[in-house]
Amino acid sequence: MPRFLMLTMIVVVSTVAAMFAFLIFFSDVQASEPPATVTAQTQGEPMTYLIDFQDPGEANRWRAINDSVMGGVSRGGLAVEDGIGVFRGETSLENNGGFASVRRDPEAFDLSDAPGLALHVRGDGRTYQLRLYTGQLPEGAAYRASFQPPAGEWQRVEVSWHDFEAVFRGRLLEGMPPLDPAGVDQVGLMIVDRQAGPFRLEVAWLGAP
Repeated sequence: MPRFLMLTMIVVVSTVAAMFAFLIFFSDVQASEPPATVTAQTQGEPMTYLIDFQDPGEANRWRAINDSVMGGVSRGGLAVEDGIGVFRGETSLENNGGFASVRRDPEAFDLSDAPGLALHVRGDGRTYQLRLYTGQLPEGAAYRASFQPPAGEWQRVEVSWHDFEAVFRGRLLEGMPPLDPAGVDQVGLMIVDRQAGPFRLEVAWLGAP
């Protein structure tokens, strides 16, 4: 095979592979637009705290999972500042990247009697995802719901169970059962909104409304 033809084929195959990875990744964003329906309130406490960042050990229960797992260069993590959980970093679209996330260590939550979840948050105007993990889905898959708190305002955000949809590696999973709140054993936060730049989401608590 002529050298020129071989080089041309390599370039074409590489380009197609990159475009395929790009489309799979950003289908996570497209499928989640617009954000899930939520009820936002500015006052009120949860009936039951599940995660309270006043707990001095809470910061050690979270770990970062960013787009470096697929070659991206976004960065993000969670720290506790003055009793507030701060999910912050910077997203980059380089190398087909664009997401940052944190996931809490597994813990058995009994949410069978709760109508959903509530968070007290202060955002930056960008859209975030609350992710829940259960044994109903394959490993690595999650139930997600999106929320977009206004920039600079503390707000209580309530998310119903029916707002969550099953996803895996950026794709909606067909034929999956609805989220069973009794099986939730892990919680995560993610930002994947096709924007590059710094982000900051403050979380005071997560609880059952």
